[in-house]
Amino acid sequence: MSFTIERRGDEMLVRIDDAAPEVYDAVCACKMQSWWSCPTGECAKIATCDTRRDGGTTFLALTPHPGETLSSAGIEECLRYVLDEAARLGSGSTQPS
Repeated sequence: MSFTIERRGDEMLVRIDDAAPEVYDAVCACKMQSWWSCPTGECAKIATCDTRRDGGTTFLALTPHPGETLSSAGIEECLRYVLDEAARLGSGSTQPS
């Protein structure tokens, strides 16, 4: 699984290729379950995360809270955390508390 991050104005567009359905589910659920808790704190700056799936590709459109700016490096670290958790869930492990 690989991903790319592109800045478009204030928004960050993320494309996750070869993503299993668990990845889409994990990304959609991550903020509700406080998974976005990596050391960067970048995820706290995200106001909206519009998510869609097209075959094996998951697309995210991340919009920051007013007055915030998203960092590509911070988003990358957060995604690595979420994707690692999704991979664990896909292999039958339990989700983090």
